Amino acid sequence: MPEDAARLFHGRGLCYEGLSFLNVDWFEPVVWAVVYGDVDDDLVASIAAALAAFGEHESRVQCVSLQRRGRGTASQEVIYGALPEVCFAREAGARYERNFSANQNVGFFLDVRPGRQWLRERAQGKRVLNLFSYTCSFSVVALQGGAAEVINIDMAKSALATGQRNHALNGLPPDVFRSTRNLEDLGPYDLVISDPPSRQKRSFEADKDYARLLQQLAPMLAPGAEILACLNAPYLGAAFLPELFEAHLKSCEYVEHLPQREDFPEKDLDCCLKMQAFRQR
Repeated sequence: MPEDAARLFHGRGLCYEGLSFLNVDWFEPVVWAVVYGDVDDDLVASIAAALAAFGEHESRVQCVSLQRRGRGTASQEVIYGALPEVCFAREAGARYERNFSANQNVGFFLDVRPGRQWLRERAQGKRVLNLFSYTCSFSVVALQGGAAEVINIDMAKSALATGQRNHALNGLPPDVFRSTRNLEDLGPYDLVISDPPSRQKRSFEADKDYARLLQQLAPMLAPGAEILACLNAPYLGAAFLPELFEAHLKSCEYVEHLPQREDFPEKDLDCCLKMQAFRQR
């Protein structure tokens, strides 16, 4: 089993026929499986039995938990062992709090690891703006990479509270802010991370709101500033963000599309998570 948190099976990438509804992740000592959509109960039961048997034969596995996720709902069942009181996602020497309740998301997105590595390598001495910061994993790696300052912005108080705990877990200062007001007064920024939800009712819809976000960023960028723009929207292709930058933030040029993790195989790379880097000219 891997030392760091990892995806053990990525059915959602459509590379495994008949199993596109299933993902299985590893957050030592927990194996956490998710079944998406309306799947036959007998098939789910057989998968649960196989996962429980796997847990019994792997000495580092203390618990196997299976979540069934429908449209806007989620239920969870422990199918082997017991959930530990404390469990973290571990990655590159950092720890992040996990939430294995019935919530749809557990507080840490594995697929963004290449983006976190990209930021860690560039953070030394930089002022970083982390938009849609969620539980602040980007903030943790930026500060570990020597960032001079990180401003975290998210409208969800509970996510930012988890972010503050993630800072504390890693011995870092709690550089967390909630308000989106007067961001220009805090700039200019050398590095900007933008990782919004694709569709969040009454908050952000990528196809409508990403352009406006880029327009707001323009006066906040330092000379030579870098932006990592992320988007997990299968219905918007890889050209979506470069075209938006060309139309709404002309001062920035496209640099690269970060690669997917090897444990996230994808049949159609146009539909996978986009992590695209841009630079102020």
